[in-house]
Amino acid sequence: MRRRRRTREDVVQRICDAARQLFAERGYGGTTTREIARLADVSETLLFRYYGDKAGLFNAVVIAPFDTLMADFVELHPDPTAAFPRQAETRRFTRQVYELFEGNEAMFRALLAGPPTGGEEAAPGLRGLAPFFEQSVDQVRQRYALAGIEPPFDLGIGVRLGFGMIAASVILRDALFPDPPGREAVLDVLEQLIAQSLVGPPID
Repeated sequence: MRRRRRTREDVVQRICDAARQLFAERGYGGTTTREIARLADVSETLLFRYYGDKAGLFNAVVIAPFDTLMADFVELHPDPTAAFPRQAETRRFTRQVYELFEGNEAMFRALLAGPPTGGEEAAPGLRGLAPFFEQSVDQVRQRYALAGIEPPFDLGIGVRLGFGMIAASVILRDALFPDPPGREAVLDVLEQLIAQSLVGPPID
């Protein structure tokens, strides 16, 4: 029997789904357009027609959505002048970042699985994180200034380590927790560990 003619939207969806899956499993360098086309059940020629090359496809299905995701997330970042109780704000922000990774795990795995150094096969990188980190550091610095306290550590390093801690609790959970302690238990500990690095001191 002849296969029903696919719409352009259907073909694009199949290519995107296959690409995200393989990029997440094998990284940028370990994935070929031939494998993506095979998994999507389309021709490699059609894939090239829509996306140009592997870098263009990676940008379309991972980098561009990631940049949009981070831009949207930055808009929700807590106001540094807001006088929330410290624990309430920490809980809120920690959960936002945790859910960001939890709900987009495959995308983050695809971003992190690429080769760490340059070269033709290197993944484009986590450039979408740059504005997030810059704004986060600025907001934490303002909180310390408003509280009249000198930061006890380098805020740029602290913010990145705090964010990485949350990311690792999701992406590396199987390796970190052979016997999972439960989502709420992990979040409770995270809230305490990142309180100063990601949120800063309370504002009276």
